[in-house]
Amino acid sequence: MSDTLAFVTHQCPHYRTGFFERFEERLTLDSKVFFTDHKQGWRAYGDFEYEVLPHWAPREHYEFAPTVLYRLWQYAPDVVVSGPVEQFAAHASYLYAKATGTPFVLWTGEWTVPKTTLRTVTFPLIRRIYQGADSIAVYGPHIRDYVTDLGIDRGKIHLAWNTTDIEYFRKPCAEDAEELRDQLDVPEDVPVALYVGRHVKEKGLEYLIDAFREIVDEVEPTPYLLLVGDGDRRKELEKRADDLDTVLFPGYVENEDLPPYYGLADVFVLPSVQTEIFREPWGLVVTEAMASGTPVVTSSQVGIAAAGVVKDGENGYIVPERNPHVLGDRLERLLTDEELRTEMGDAAADVISEYDYDRMVDGFISAIEDALGTQNVDS
Repeated sequence: MSDTLAFVTHQCPHYRTGFFERFEERLTLDSKVFFTDHKQGWRAYGDFEYEVLPHWAPREHYEFAPTVLYRLWQYAPDVVVSGPVEQFAAHASYLYAKATGTPFVLWTGEWTVPKTTLRTVTFPLIRRIYQGADSIAVYGPHIRDYVTDLGIDRGKIHLAWNTTDIEYFRKPCAEDAEELRDQLDVPEDVPVALYVGRHVKEKGLEYLIDAFREIVDEVEPTPYLLLVGDGDRRKELEKRADDLDTVLFPGYVENEDLPPYYGLADVFVLPSVQTEIFREPWGLVVTEAMASGTPVVTSSQVGIAAAGVVKDGENGYIVPERNPHVLGDRLERLLTDEELRTEMGDAAADVISEYDYDRMVDGFISAIEDALGTQNVDS
């Protein structure tokens, strides 16, 4: 009978499907993914072995699946991989692993402790999971530094670089971008700044709107700002931008329909801010924009910037959070200098090409081999 691996996590968003497929393809172990939440959106899960466990959500972003322990006991894996660290899936999987002596790999993208009652109560358990995990796979170096600061042995932490399907976003079709320009009624040869994501507090969009207001009269021709997405602050943001005729709110756009937006954009912006409950773990929309050859501007609180993938002054800019003046300055530089945009956009595409699903899987395989004490789980 072949050795087996159980991967227990809460969701399978669109950007994880390709990872799970490549993960299964490369493993010499038989693997199965157990999800403790329903699939996001209408897309199929993908071509890999999985099971959705019964669950309910006692609070937002925390799915309770009472059968995790039972299904792991039935499956009897030789190694368990689970995360995120704050989710019930990881808590239950860790308890199973310790009770049965099964090697356990923790997967985490967290680099701050949210100041909530639940996290205060559960942090002793979470710290125990960090300490007791046989190995840890993390999104990037910024997560490794955070985990190390908790007193965890750096030697058991492995970089499983977070990513999405970069090939899908490479070189957007120019005709599709021009068709989108017509649909949005954006004039030809007008520079465009783009944001994609939720319209919520932690994304810092009020600072982006204020930054755009500072420069809109300084750039010729007058630039446009597209705020793609939706969320509980959209109406407030629309009111804030009411005096800016070239700020557009196209609404929510499915991920597979985003390439023309990146193709239309001259610069992509993610101005996330740290709050009491959130710190941007990565920012995969930045990965998508870079793959499209679009220069990026992010705040210092965006994980992909903290990880060193965004290089200030080379493939984009990194600005202080909550600072519309500096943000506006960097936007103005890019929106008024086509040569700089091309140079940084090309550099962004070159750098991000190194961060594909195989590199992410490399990190997991390294962590799994560390936990098992072997070097033969990669086909």
